[in-house]
Amino acid sequence: MFICTPDLGTPCDDISEFLSKNPHPDMCLFVVKKGFSTEQIWQQIHVLNEKTGKPTEEFKVVLPLGYEPKDFPFKSFTLEQLFNELDKVIELKQTTYTRSISSPQSEDQLDRIGKHTYTTVNVVLLGLAGTGKSASGNTILGRKHFVSKPSSNPVTTECQAEETEINDLHVRVIDTPDMFDDETEPSVRDKHVKRCKELYESELCVFVLVMHVSRFTDGERDILKKLENTFGTKVKEQTVILFTRGDDLEEADMTLEDFLHSCQPGLKEIIEKCNNRCVLFENRSSSSDQVEKLMNTVSTVLKKTAKID
Repeated sequence: MFICTPDLGTPCDDISEFLSKNPHPDMCLFVVKKGFSTEQIWQQIHVLNEKTGKPTEEFKVVLPLGYEPKDFPFKSFTLEQLFNELDKVIELKQTTYTRSISSPQSEDQLDRIGKHTYTTVNVVLLGLAGTGKSASGNTILGRKHFVSKPSSNPVTTECQAEETEINDLHVRVIDTPDMFDDETEPSVRDKHVKRCKELYESELCVFVLVMHVSRFTDGERDILKKLENTFGTKVKEQTVILFTRGDDLEEADMTLEDFLHSCQPGLKEIIEKCNNRCVLFENRSSSSDQVEKLMNTVSTVLKKTAKID
């Protein structure tokens, strides 16, 4: 089904009305013509954000023929790329539908997550700005999707999601901005939390708390309390701690076990409350072993969650 909305200049709320009847479209396309102004398009996307409440990154700009994507502030696609994206959506829906009507899962699949069937497992990356959430998300995906670069300002400003298949398991990786900065306006923080919850909805979910292995800040000392206030008191049972910058330990000739044994008491307390579920990432490495370890830990969390349910 394609829904075509009126021009943005139309003095009516038809766009909001359409989306209220279809709150979860598979794709939101913003079609532009030749000679478009990047600044004007970006402003119009923000108008759509205000009218619909949908994050700016959900609007995919369809470029005119002859244009190629470049460093626009918005997501842009050629028609060929757009059809590839549509193919992915169709394939995902077919896979989900097949799983929902198929016979019981194989013993191996059931062993992954207890006796619960599934369509998607959500991996939600949380943590302070600069800890490497986006880079870790790209490592899990096996490709660069989330913007990750050195910066004195937060790079990720909206919740984003991308999906992949890992060991026959459909995984949705959700990257988030820093939702625990005390200087962030409560209304902005609430907006991020709401969007994050919309992305994982009622599906199986594991929270991955991303921390820099060589740095433990004052803002992280009470991060579990902030997590509980945001996602509920049982969040510790669904949390895995992911330490980034694994090369720092390698240079110090330390293993992860060495680090965990000698880390600060405040950090050790957080680790213990998360039942010592820790993995180490070096995001500049292409090794699949680190992702495998994370997913094994995620499976362990899902099994326990299924038993609790």
